[in-house]
Amino acid sequence: MIVNTRIEVAKKDNLTRKETENSNISWNTGVDGEKIWMGRVVADPSAESGAQHHKQSETVHYVFQGKATVHYGKEFEKSVILNEGDFIYIPPYQPYIFQNSSINQTLDFITAMVPSHQIVHMERSEKVDIPEGLDKEEVLVVRASDLDDSTNQTQNMPRRTGVQSPNLWIGRVTGAPAKDSGAHHHGIAETAGFIISGTTRLLYGEGYEDFEELSSGDFLRVPPFLPHIERNVSDTNTIEFVTARNPKNIVTNLED
Repeated sequence: MIVNTRIEVAKKDNLTRKETENSNISWNTGVDGEKIWMGRVVADPSAESGAQHHKQSETVHYVFQGKATVHYGKEFEKSVILNEGDFIYIPPYQPYIFQNSSINQTLDFITAMVPSHQIVHMERSEKVDIPEGLDKEEVLVVRASDLDDSTNQTQNMPRRTGVQSPNLWIGRVTGAPAKDSGAHHHGIAETAGFIISGTTRLLYGEGYEDFEELSSGDFLRVPPFLPHIERNVSDTNTIEFVTARNPKNIVTNLED
């Protein structure tokens, strides 16, 4: 088995902006992996995405800052309001529209897609045919207060599940001050992450002597099977980050 031995980092001031049809909404790449994409979607006050879908990619938006209204379903007759900390799952080929609900603040999504970043802009009246053999799924909203803590698999770094779809797991992780996760890897799962707050150090390599240090706004990618340790470098503050994986939340803890 060949293991990629490097953790990749994208600093918040060095993200790559993707070309889209909306001048008032930017899609910025933080992680562009082999089977997962994660980035930051920023919408100006009152901006609307227009009707769109993401082909075969499963998509989750996490509201990092602001408030959003999402319209979906037949003739976009269904709608939901999302607040900071909420997750929304958009199944493959599901048309939807999102709007920044504020007239004076930006909307900031942290978005994960598997297997890749794809956007198809469409007319509101246009019908989307789901390919044969692909199960029709429903849009799912998970509130910040309703996260599942059954995925707390490593010490000092509790994970709480937002969404587990067929090929995408995403959740929120909290790290205690001056603590680390212990050595572990994620099996076949490719991992992407975004630092919400605090400063964390990811140790890896022989004897865990190599490391990357990340702060709020930074992104990271951990390849499959790479042993690593997450460490909170602060003695007083917790760290928080959003983590996503394809295909699911695999965690293998390693002996010291």
